[in-house]
Amino acid sequence: MLDLAVLGLLKEGDLHGYELNKRLKSLVGGYANSYGALYPALARLERRGWVSSTAVAPELVTDDQTSEEPARRGRKRSTRSKSGRTRKVYQITEAGEDHLLELLQEDANNERRFRLQLAFCRFLPPDRRLALFELRRAHLVSLQAMARRDPVHSNDP
Repeated sequence: MLDLAVLGLLKEGDLHGYELNKRLKSLVGGYANSYGALYPALARLERRGWVSSTAVAPELVTDDQTSEEPARRGRKRSTRSKSGRTRKVYQITEAGEDHLLELLQEDANNERRFRLQLAFCRFLPPDRRLALFELRRAHLVSLQAMARRDPVHSNDP
């Protein structure tokens, strides 16, 4: 499911790891994730050709662009992190977009996966979006039928 979340967010726009992790946490249902899972997932997606990355060097900004204080005008100041590292910015590839469409069309029986599918269903063609909702409805109808047959052991909250 992490693949679906990452590819969906990258379909919206290029992101670096920190921003990607922040957006994962704000997804529908609060998709919690750790950097310990995110970066290996990004590396795996990149190996499979679904994601590419570009190293972006930190830019130098002059203080006259960021401050009106005359004594500091014209001095260069770095906006990079204290470590001075370049950031990797991740982009979804064409193969990644195809894989995202596959993930969006998988069964809708898992609550967490469906929330992610719902968050990114706008990337599906209308007929496939409708098919996703029909699959979800069929799943919910079957859960309802099971709950009616055996209300004591129903796992539907």
